[in-house]
Amino acid sequence: MAILQEISQPEVISSPMIETVRKGFPAVRLDQMARQLAVDRAMLLALLGLSERTLQRKTQTEARLSPAVSDRLARMDRIIALATEVFGETEKAVQWLKRPSRAIGTAMPLQLLDTDPGTQRVERELRQIQFSFVY
Repeated sequence: MAILQEISQPEVISSPMIETVRKGFPAVRLDQMARQLAVDRAMLLALLGLSERTLQRKTQTEARLSPAVSDRLARMDRIIALATEVFGETEKAVQWLKRPSRAIGTAMPLQLLDTDPGTQRVERELRQIQFSFVY
């Protein structure tokens, strides 16, 4: 019976990134991302579903971003890392993310990173480029 209980209780997986996202990134992380992507902060705020006023308040009080916004930033980090791996350098990766792509419906890949399904679509496109085939 004890073995059955151990099997039925899933092991909790923890990592520093999971805990950081759950606690929320510092608000300054958003400005760092805007600089890395060389995009207007307003565009990034729209992608993250965050108002300028909320960001100002969090920055002034040194509060953390919400777990939901932090999760979106973490997804962006992951996609930037993958794009850098695919294209060989961050500058080329960022350019690709900001250029409309016919493969994903003429949208900029960056614009799709506001949702998990959109992020998956961008990741799928990057993998197709990386391995030179269509799924």
